[in-house]
Amino acid sequence: MRSEKDLTETLRAAADHAPDPGGLLAGVEGRRRRRRRRRTRGLAVVTAVAAVLAAGTVMAANGRQAAAPSPAARPFPQAVAVPLERAWPQAVVTMPGVRADGLFRFPVTTLDATRILVVAGPGMATIRAIEVYDTTTRTFREITGISTPPGMRTYRPQPPAHDGLNLAWHVNAVRKDGTQVREIWTVPLAGGEPRQVAAMTGEHLRIERIALDGDRIVWSERTGGVWWMPLAGGAPTRFPGSDGLHLVEWPWASDVADGEDRNQTRLVNLSTGRPSTRDVVAPPDVLRLRCGPSWCRGVRGGRTYLQRLDGGGAAEPPGLGLVPRLGDYPALDRFVVSSGGAVYDVRTGTLATSDRPGIWWGHEWSAEPAAIVYWAESLRDGYRVLNLAAVPPAQ
Repeated sequence: MRSEKDLTETLRAAADHAPDPGGLLAGVEGRRRRRRRRRTRGLAVVTAVAAVLAAGTVMAANGRQAAAPSPAARPFPQAVAVPLERAWPQAVVTMPGVRADGLFRFPVTTLDATRILVVAGPGMATIRAIEVYDTTTRTFREITGISTPPGMRTYRPQPPAHDGLNLAWHVNAVRKDGTQVREIWTVPLAGGEPRQVAAMTGEHLRIERIALDGDRIVWSERTGGVWWMPLAGGAPTRFPGSDGLHLVEWPWASDVADGEDRNQTRLVNLSTGRPSTRDVVAPPDVLRLRCGPSWCRGVRGGRTYLQRLDGGGAAEPPGLGLVPRLGDYPALDRFVVSSGGAVYDVRTGTLATSDRPGIWWGHEWSAEPAAIVYWAESLRDGYRVLNLAAVPPAQ
């Protein structure tokens, strides 16, 4: 079994030339900077984000300055701080961090209230297996192994997306002759042999996020635009009206890429054949606003700021503190997470806090806004995982 020192060195190497704030955190943050969606992202502890943000004028979708929102008809519930295990005891589980073969496990996202999608490898940049962790039986099931094909100089699989039936993931690879290639793979969630759907060179080298929609695979690219391809394989097709859009979570797309400081101004539904657009209204003193179908999060005055798409319900929940620098969209269109690991439920006003945060690795290392938050003090001791899909719809 590998030691904690081995893990530290592995993740530090994965961070390339990133500053080293200490072992595990350096690897995670370095990984997130490279993916820069998105997501891919291990989320390191962020303690002073808003200090570097300068207030700016936000423009609405019609090009005019957006007005400050009117008072909300249905205000956010008042935040009530509750210890994590007392707030949602059925949603907090532990998970081993190291396999018997010495590979390190990294939680990705939830499949449902009792199953967590996990990847394993020598480090976060070298995925070698995809697993499912059953939180009821406390057992793992390997869905598939991933090996480096002959002829590849580098081979970096990205965390998979799922739709309940299948998994899909893309691979950033460089052949030995120097050719860059982006592969797309799929495998049934029940298990089986993985199948290569595409191996693309040239035009489609900037895949940032991937999703599944029945019999097709969907992805967006860092230069903007959303594409799809049949699950059985075929030619890429761009969604009409998707120019400049970035996938958030199927079928939703945004007009801002991850890492941009400007506010989102549109949320677009691509599932209808003709893009259906909803405008986002933001006050001028809010930065980095990111919205799902109902809720938005951003930064105002150095604190986490929440609102609805139309600007109503504006709130800064006490105790939530800073917004994570790389954690943008609300998870399950319901939960927001602070840089210290506190989790706020916009439906109930519950603010779940942890008195044992340890090394908070994050909640945004997946192909969509991940529905888990996890902490680790030592991989030998494993993770504490909050499965947001196991939180009841009402408290």
